[in-house]
Amino acid sequence: MEKHIEQMAAVHKALGHPVRLQILSLLARQEEYYCGDLVGLVGLAQSTVSHHLKILKDAQLVVTEERGTFVCYRVQREKLKEAADMLLSF
Repeated sequence: MEKHIEQMAAVHKALGHPVRLQILSLLARQEEYYCGDLVGLVGLAQSTVSHHLKILKDAQLVVTEERGTFVCYRVQREKLKEAADMLLSF
């Protein structure tokens, strides 16, 4: 199987959970969030939000920036566009 298709499958798998879609929606509306901010907005435990953020990061849908002991998350819009373009090509 083509590597590109495998990568896109991982992206779409990451998009297949309501909590991850909610996190992406929140990140898309604001430039960036810290994990703690997202915990308050999503209403789930920090460990759960961190787990979902890791999946989004592994799928390259979010990028991170360490700021001291905190990690800031941002949407990787180019990857989202790439995923949408792939779906639209069918």
